[in-house]
Amino acid sequence: MNRKSDKEQNIIILAIKRIEKSLRAEFKKTEKNLRGEILKVEERVENLEEGQKRIEATVNKTASTLDGFVGTVDDLRVDNTVGTNQIHELDKTTKNHEARITKLESPN
Repeated sequence: MNRKSDKEQNIIILAIKRIEKSLRAEFKKTEKNLRGEILKVEERVENLEEGQKRIEATVNKTASTLDGFVGTVDDLRVDNTVGTNQIHELDKTTKNHEARITKLESPN
């Protein structure tokens, strides 16, 4: 077995230290990039949440407006039904009056 000399060991140690320094620098650069990307994602999420809140507010406003509209339409349906029934009753009464007037005006 060959034992490495002190000089060779020092060269290996220096190479390992250079690699370690390079890896640390690369790690810091990567960490900085990741932090920047995380901040971008967080900002996008905040924008999405704000957009979602605006959409929910619009939907709620639209739902309230539709509730009022549907209520008005329901009232108009009821009024229409009542009005139709009243017209039928008036029609019956009118026909009855016409028959009575005709009878009264006849010479018999």
